[in-house]
Order: sequence, then C-alpha cells, then structure tokens
Amino acid sequence: MRSLLEAQVERTIQEHRLVDSAIQRIYIAISGGADSVSLLMAMLALGYRERIEALHCNFTLRGEESDHDEDFVRGLCAQYSLPLQVKHFDTRRYSEEQGISIEMAARELRYRWFRSFTEGSDGRSVVAVAHNADDQIETMLLNLSMGTGIRGLSGMPFLKAAEGIIRPLQETPRALILDYLHALGQEYREDSSNSDTRYKRNLIRHQLIPLFETLNPSFREVASRTIEHLRSTEALYLESIARYRSSLVTTEGIDYKPLLHHPERASILFELLRPYGFQRSVIESLSQHLMQGTTGSKFYSADYLLIHGPERLEIFPREEASPISLTIDIRRDGSLTLPFGGMFRWEHLPISALHGCYRFPRGIALFDYDLLDSEQLIIRSRQEGDALRPFGMSGKKLLRRILIDGKYSHRARREALLLCAADRPIWFIGQVADRTYALSSSSKRVLRFTVTYEA
Repeated sequence: MRSLLEAQVERTIQEHRLVDSAIQRIYIAISGGADSVSLLMAMLALGYRERIEALHCNFTLRGEESDHDEDFVRGLCAQYSLPLQVKHFDTRRYSEEQGISIEMAARELRYRWFRSFTEGSDGRSVVAVAHNADDQIETMLLNLSMGTGIRGLSGMPFLKAAEGIIRPLQETPRALILDYLHALGQEYREDSSNSDTRYKRNLIRHQLIPLFETLNPSFREVASRTIEHLRSTEALYLESIARYRSSLVTTEGIDYKPLLHHPERASILFELLRPYGFQRSVIESLSQHLMQGTTGSKFYSADYLLIHGPERLEIFPREEASPISLTIDIRRDGSLTLPFGGMFRWEHLPISALHGCYRFPRGIALFDYDLLDSEQLIIRSRQEGDALRPFGMSGKKLLRRILIDGKYSHRARREALLLCAADRPIWFIGQVADRTYALSSSSKRVLRFTVTYEA
C-alpha cells in the first residue's frame, strides 16, 4: 500500500507529466538531507529503480561536514545498488570570481552540472530535484520581498523542459516528508547551515513564516493554495501573451499601434520584449513615449537597441555590424548571396534582348556596359554623403533623404547596400537606380542586375 507521501509524489508525476515512457534515465539530485532522501525512497517505491542514477554535489563549504554528507550518500546508494556520480566544487572561489553570493554560486554550479546530463538527450533524461511545498512558499516570499511579477509569485515550475528539471515533491509539505522518513526508519543528514539566518531563505523559513503562522496557523496550507491559484492565473496570462506575440511580432519588429490605447500596454510590451533584456523602467518609459513621442527615439538594454519606428518597434544588437564591402567582376556573368539575405545576380545581354522595354521592377537594374569605366564593381554599406541621380530628377538626391522620404524602416536603413562604380553609388540595391549609366538608343550591350529574396 502506498504511503501518503508516495501517493502524493505519484499524483504529482502523473498530473504534471513529469515522467513518461520516453524517459530512460532519471537522475536524482541527492544532498543527503531529508527532502532528497525522501524523494529517492519514493521514486524507488514507485518502481523507477531501473531508471535511477544519483547525483551528489559536494560544494566544499562546510569542511568535514560536507565530506560526511558525501559519505552518507555513497553508503545509501551502495545499500540500494544505485549508480552514483559525485562532483566537487570550489564554491567560494567561484563566488568571488563571479561577484555573486555563495547561495547563487552554488545554484549556478549545481544546475550547470545537471544540464550536462540532459543536454543532447532528446528528452530521454531528466534530473529530479527535491523542492517541496514549503520551498515554494519560501520562494514566493523571497521573490515578493525583492519585487516580482506573477511568475515570481507562482513559484517554481514542476517541469523545466528546456533544462530537463522535474520537481516531483513540489506539492508535498515538509512535515509529511519528515513523517515519511520516520515511518521508514530512514536516516538523513542535517545541514548545519540551514539554521544560519544570514541566508535569506533561512531567515524566511525560521523567522518570517512562523510570524505569519501567528496570524494564521494554517498559513502554509493557505499559501500553497494561493500559489496554485496564481499558477493557474499565470497560465491564462501566458496564453494571452502568446496571442499578442503571434499577432504583433514579426521579423521586422513589433507592431505597436494596436497597443496604443490598451490599458495594460506596458505589461504586454514587457513580455514581448523580455527576450531582449529590457528593464521594467525602460519599458514603462517606452510605453509613455509611444503615446506622446515622435518616431526615431531610442531605448537600450544591455545587449539591444530598440528604435521607435513609424510602423514598428525595431530591435537590433547594440554591437554595430562591421561595414560590408564585396568586389564583383563584371566581365562575366555571376551571382552571390547578399549579407542580409537575397540572391544577387548579374548578366550580359544584347540590347535586342530587351525588345525596346527599359522599365523593370525595382529588383532589376539595367546599365550600359560600355559606359562603365571599370571591370569591377563594389557592393558596400552606405556611407555619409552617399547620393544618387534617380530617374525623373535633374540633380542628385542624398541617400539619407531617399530613405527618409521613402519612410524606410530603420532596419532597411541599417541594412541598405549600394552597388558602386569607382565608389560612386549606381544602385541602392533593390530600390533606386542611378541614371549615370542609363541605356540609350546608342547602347549595344546591357549589364542587368537582379536581386531576389525568398518569400
């Protein structure tokens, strides 16, 4: 007969689809503490023995105590004939090198090691960690204390598919874990650092939660239900955000106009821009600016630049791309792929092949080959002062003015490429041709350029 804890773990695994027949290896992260030992015992009782392998992290933070934890885990795995892998970390050194807390250093080292077992497994391996229901409450309060949104209040996910992390104990209270181990007569290790309230999580566990329990003796149960409600709300919230992302985000940027009068404009923008690392304060400033400001304003994250364009929010890496310069030999037909995409071709034709028609779409440019005074042309990035002599105009027009008057997007401006003869632009590729080498009634040989893009 299943114990209460085993039944709870089994229900959690089934309801949240943490383990299925495709998973061939379940790595149990075991510290030797009550939580991880109970997780191991429950997974063995539920019939997963043949798929289990144990992982133990020795963070070398507590001297002999850390070594005794390792010895205990080795003995436990030997008792049940389970394979075990142990990793030693110089946690203090890593903490100092990265300028982060000991807690954060241990977390980063632990999960980096765990990922080495799941990456490349095509979902056939997972690492089970022993976070329980009380850990969820502590996480919620910790996040609340530092400022958070609905994600931070809804606790840790049961499954992190991208990293292969599962949490089968997450609906199990710590009290039930201790009762379970007591009933089994199973020993476990006590981590002396768990009582050190200099660590934030311990302060919440030993001081803050007991204070809440003076207000409401059922605080843990109530908080767990609240987290579950928030998780359901988060699921609906993310579903809504997914719809906005589908309708507003394109390869050209974010169509912001449907959001201009939305009361939750800032929250939607925050979610759409989350992958680019924009701070909430920057998003709020952007949200206000969209209602009041003119296009062209710039906003920054650590790695990206966002420009308020006339139609979209356009996003670029902050690191400027290197200028492009490609030489092509026009003595013979040829082709190449342009740096920003598109196939660029050139070919020689007799004037008779045009059948008297010299007007073609923008993706085609025609020049009198005999007027060109070079055997090589250059494809390059735009430069300050570039100008063209467009058809229908008596003089020159700066490329900058062409881009502005044509209301080209900022992405199009950044990616503009010019075909040049002796460094003089003769074609804003795919857009505007120069008339200097235009065909005439006396032309005999035509050099035709074509640029095509995949749909």
